[in-house]
Amino acid sequence: MKTVSKKKENAPVIITELGRIELNKQIENIRNVQLPALAPFISATDRDERDVAEFTRLTEEANTLEALVSESGKPDLLIDDKTIRLGSVVKIQTAKETFKVRIVHPVEAHLDDERISVESPLGQAIMGNKKGDRVTVLAPSGNWSALIKEVALLP
Repeated sequence: MKTVSKKKENAPVIITELGRIELNKQIENIRNVQLPALAPFISATDRDERDVAEFTRLTEEANTLEALVSESGKPDLLIDDKTIRLGSVVKIQTAKETFKVRIVHPVEAHLDDERISVESPLGQAIMGNKKGDRVTVLAPSGNWSALIKEVALLP
């Protein structure tokens, strides 16, 4: 029997336009505020190696984010079939509450309270579904049911 290994395609990371703006602000803050603030400490003769480590970490973070943003794609906003995909804003109703989320790549999930990672339990449960679908969210704290009330594509 022949074994076939599956390779993930090197598809570009998809980032929303607002996510792109916020990630660029984060890069700018690292380059123009955080790194210059650490520079005098790392050149001191009695420097603390923790400052050097932080300077290195921040430099790597900025480089990684710059590469990711420059190589990333944008959500396809031209398809209007209301299927949930990256960039979709989804209104969710549970037994306890109704709320909105925007499905995004994990790199931009931390940018605000509306964004959730496509890799999160809720993100995984609703991807590919449409308005009116009921899904079960397989969460570490326990499974729960959600109804998809609305789906919109916003830049």
